[in-house]
Amino acid sequence: MTKHQKILAIIGAREGSKGLPRKNILDCAGKPLIAWTIESALQSARLERVLVNTDSQEIADVALKYGAWVPFLRPPELAMDDSNIVDVVNDALERLKLSGQEFDYVMLLQPTSPLRTTEHIDQAIEKYFSSKVSDLDTLISVKRVDSKILWVLGEQNESGYVFNYSDIDLADNSRRQALPECFMPNGAIYLAKVEGFKGFYGKHTRAYVMDEISSMDVDYQDDLDRAAEYLSGKGH
Repeated sequence: MTKHQKILAIIGAREGSKGLPRKNILDCAGKPLIAWTIESALQSARLERVLVNTDSQEIADVALKYGAWVPFLRPPELAMDDSNIVDVVNDALERLKLSGQEFDYVMLLQPTSPLRTTEHIDQAIEKYFSSKVSDLDTLISVKRVDSKILWVLGEQNESGYVFNYSDIDLADNSRRQALPECFMPNGAIYLAKVEGFKGFYGKHTRAYVMDEISSMDVDYQDDLDRAAEYLSGKGH
């Protein structure tokens, strides 16, 4: 990675949340939930700017208090339950470009991952640039899951026969110890090149592995309480 490459961090924080209303600014171990992500990003020497993308002035005010950059509010049509995050990122990048501010790479950080640290951010960036072979390459953070997930079955509507959702032939690979290692996205970190950006996940996506605790995602009150315990040093 060369020094002139500028990485923009975007923290997406829309106002609406069905599972836990106003969750992005609820208290979590003495700070608004979003503050943990803002501070971790600001402490990274690898990130050029840390932008909070929100449709809420209340969230924007909290973000500004903790040092984030909020040059505009997200348009309402991109703050719906079914809004595509790729459209949100592209909208932000286009707005910045029109104001004369351009970046080489974009990193998406979700505020619902408060246990993702500066070290995770820097390690993910290092992993990306050390393994990158083309501008099509992207990176997402993941966590390990039990390989038995490869045995998840579905049922055919017409015949009623079961089928395996995995593309892997497990007929002669039934022992758990012989199954390949499995991962799933944890939603904490996404990274891609700005030019030609079409999304973070595809055939050229690399994985940055995080542990189970650091991968914690806050959707409901019990998630928030558990995250607060870890952040305050009481979790185990």
